[in-house]
Amino acid sequence: MIRCTEGHFYDPAKHHACPWCPKPVEMAAPIIPGGKTTPLRAEPAAALAPPPAIPVGGKTVPLMRGGGKVEPVVGWLVCTEGPDRGQDFRIHAAKNFIGRSPAMDISITGDETVSRDKHAVLTFEPKRGSFWLAPGESSGLVYCNGDVVHAAMELKASDQIEVGKSKLVLVPFVTEQFRWDS
Repeated sequence: MIRCTEGHFYDPAKHHACPWCPKPVEMAAPIIPGGKTTPLRAEPAAALAPPPAIPVGGKTVPLMRGGGKVEPVVGWLVCTEGPDRGQDFRIHAAKNFIGRSPAMDISITGDETVSRDKHAVLTFEPKRGSFWLAPGESSGLVYCNGDVVHAAMELKASDQIEVGKSKLVLVPFVTEQFRWDS
């Protein structure tokens, strides 16, 4: 493992550059109708900003970094107590790993008592439209509504999840009233 200039660790055998740092986007300049290109500039905070937008056919469309596909949000966890109080975390379909590492789907970076990797797993099962919580692979405990979670359990809206010193409330978006079309 080596450390990049921003302090991230990565394996140079797997990545030619730090996978966590923003990629230089000058290489992927968007093509604007009429044959002109507009180079984009990456700022250090660009990784935290929403993707840039470009005009295409009279409409503004997002330019996805890395050609990524948008994963529709199915709900959120909202931190009500702990160092990240007020922060919301998007939940996508399938497994969402919870931990402190930026590589986690739900990255609770401000709470040093949360395990770095896979403290817990929050799963959205799209066929039934249900949310499930399970302990992760770390030694840290996870609680739901004050009770320790030993095995996967189904969640309801407003259930309170505790990992480390952080308390998170489940706010579903996909419900009986709304589902994403496949």
